[in-house]
Amino acid sequence: MAATVNVAGPVLIKTGTGSASALESLGYTVNGARITENAYFSDVPGDENGGNEGPPIDVQYFGQVDLIRLEMSKYDPAVWAKIVPLLKGGTAGSAGTVGTLVFSGSADFRVLLLGANFTRNYVRCIPRQPQDINCGAKFSTLVLEFECHKDGSGVLWNTTTTG
Repeated sequence: MAATVNVAGPVLIKTGTGSASALESLGYTVNGARITENAYFSDVPGDENGGNEGPPIDVQYFGQVDLIRLEMSKYDPAVWAKIVPLLKGGTAGSAGTVGTLVFSGSADFRVLLLGANFTRNYVRCIPRQPQDINCGAKFSTLVLEFECHKDGSGVLWNTTTTG
């Protein structure tokens, strides 16, 4: 297959913030969603390569966590208000319950990136980074970042667009 220019097209951001975690349209980004795929590895030292000071004799893989960065100029404030508390089901302006288990407590979010030529449905996401918005006479830009983890079945993302 030949190398070609790839264009995802406008990507609609949807989140599982609706009733019974139904998808709701959050909005569109300024210059697209930025995805960073972070893999976790650990070196295995061995005496045949000098132990801890030498190169590893093998490397172990421990999984992956993706980060999605969204800088949005067109978004639904009512949907964003459901993300503001950082825990699904929380209330904007109120701190969540200290000690909440995000995954087993079903307080995580689903994030769907839906474009004409690109789809990724992240099944377990946390808005762990600070949320940033400018407020003034100029249009507001909302910046959100989600940390995306695999679910109990080992799925980090798929291409499911319904639900």
